[in-house]
Amino acid sequence: MDVPTKNEDYIKLTDKQKEYLPYFVMLDLMQESGHVNMMEAPRALRNEFDIGKRESIDIASEWIKSKTVGGNDGS
Repeated sequence: MDVPTKNEDYIKLTDKQKEYLPYFVMLDLMQESGHVNMMEAPRALRNEFDIGKRESIDIASEWIKSKTVGGNDGS
């Protein structure tokens, strides 16, 4: 699973990404299952949690950034 399991991985996350970590767990599980197109991630988050459209998009965007090399610092 891509959830940070080592302290150095957790430290690399931005404060916003640390706040979204519970959502990231679900997104990682969805991705690993291979049964869901990740473009549907914001909708899946809204269906599972009591959050709005904008927040679900923000969470999915931060999750993608956390998977991208250099994504946390904008490079």
